[in-house]
Amino acid sequence: MDYASRNGCMRDPVLYRCNLLPHHRTGTKYKAYPTYDFACPIVDSVEGITHTLRTSEYNDRNEQFFWILDKLKLRKPAIVDYSRLNFVYTLLSKRKLTWFVDSGRVSGWDDPRLPTVRAMLRRGLEVDALRTFMVQQGASRNTNLMKWDKLWNLNKKIIDPIVHRYTVVAKDNA
Repeated sequence: MDYASRNGCMRDPVLYRCNLLPHHRTGTKYKAYPTYDFACPIVDSVEGITHTLRTSEYNDRNEQFFWILDKLKLRKPAIVDYSRLNFVYTLLSKRKLTWFVDSGRVSGWDDPRLPTVRAMLRRGLEVDALRTFMVQQGASRNTNLMKWDKLWNLNKKIIDPIVHRYTVVAKDNA
């Protein structure tokens, strides 16, 4: 690594974190855990990944990704960067959504008020609609700010031919 590097990720990266609390699976067997930045290049190389797909917020870490692989003399997968998909008026950060789940503000990750896949499926989203929506977006490096109605309109096209519709008139005002 180089303290003079123009890329801040190459100056003094954190590769391990020390955690003295017992792990839920391994107990107190380990005290140090690899960070995402250290583990990902190794896992991708060892598992035979040919193309690492990452959101463009990790662009500055590409140099570090390849540096780690060079030093360990591991095979280098190609990196494909794409932009993060955002929705208007929607909080998508897992870290921030965790607060709602952990604090009991919502019933769980499938609470229909959340923008998670589980929640949207519970709300009535068809998997084919989600798949179509994702394919239509394609991989782009441009920041996308989408409106929800595009996804739900695709869903409507799928369910309209198969869903039963009923009309009800209250007996009081018939």
